Amino acid sequence: MTEATNHTPQSSLGTTDLPELNNAEPLAGGSAESPVTFEVFNPDESVGAACNRDGEIIGLHINDDARDNGEIWLAREILRVAHLANLKSRVGLRSEMEANGVLGHTIDAFGLPTQAAYTAAEQDEFRDRA
Repeated sequence: MTEATNHTPQSSLGTTDLPELNNAEPLAGGSAESPVTFEVFNPDESVGAACNRDGEIIGLHINDDARDNGEIWLAREILRVAHLANLKSRVGLRSEMEANGVLGHTIDAFGLPTQAAYTAAEQDEFRDRA
């Protein structure tokens, strides 16, 4: 998988805060030249997933080391990072709505997670790896 447009260096848990969301795109849609992509990698960066701004999985990264861990481990790892990438895209939508002046109670009605909720979910997913 190629590097994403708004990719930032990974933290020790395999993901980062969402600084790329400070320049939120309009709710009507992103630029065709620069689509927003949300990526998450596991701590050893052997498995990763990317979502578009709609939360759809648009790419997977699986290196040779991951393939050597067996199918059950790989399936679980793919599901972990895919879930987190989707969650990260929902945080991105929340940030985008906030940047566009949507009221907080309206955003909350959509059930969109906060950055803190995403961080807690990430830490929970990879707790056994710390």
